[in-house]
Amino acid sequence: MTVAQFLRFRKTYDYNKTYARTPDCPINGVTWYEAAAYCNWLSKQEGIPEDQWCYLPNNAGQYANGMKVRPNHLNLRGYRLPTEAEWEYACRAQAVTARSYGETDDLLPSYAWYTKNSRDRGFSPVGSLKPNDLGLFDMHGNAYEWCHDPVFDYTPSSPRSPREDNGYKEDIKDISDGHSRLLRGGAFGLFPRLVRSADRTWDRPFLRLSGAGFRPARTFP
Repeated sequence: MTVAQFLRFRKTYDYNKTYARTPDCPINGVTWYEAAAYCNWLSKQEGIPEDQWCYLPNNAGQYANGMKVRPNHLNLRGYRLPTEAEWEYACRAQAVTARSYGETDDLLPSYAWYTKNSRDRGFSPVGSLKPNDLGLFDMHGNAYEWCHDPVFDYTPSSPRSPREDNGYKEDIKDISDGHSRLLRGGAFGLFPRLVRSADRTWDRPFLRLSGAGFRPARTFP
């Protein structure tokens, strides 16, 4: 999601202009709540019926503490944030290596903006480097991306005894300031070990993170 795209939703949004120097850089400083509000707005712009929108405002009509996820949201046609599993599947592009292209750090500058090639100067225009095998750009580096899920620990397993991931709970509908949401992808100021498909972090949904943006997703009709 670029600065230019997000400003169509909120024309006066106060993002970090030092990090995002051009309109085709990733939007930043967007809270999880604002990303959810954008997804509903985008659904409206595309004429998707309101009963197909994935997020419900709180009792005050705001996308903030106390808002909810609409039941059965994974089967609705409206835009939403990707689940963590969806995000990692899209990032890996069927690869089982640390990154979509393989393991080596030597090729990382061709696919990701991170501390070495960004020189910590901020974001770069989206789509400037190579895409993964699914044709998706900037899955590694540039900007962290909010995911739909609240944070849960992975189920313990081992290479010889893998277990089904049961972290995502679709039946958890209430969104609160006290329960962190996941972020994926890494950002321009990170070292290579943190710019890989499996790396994960999280933060509170009301926080404005200068290194984070988002990428809308949608269940295929």
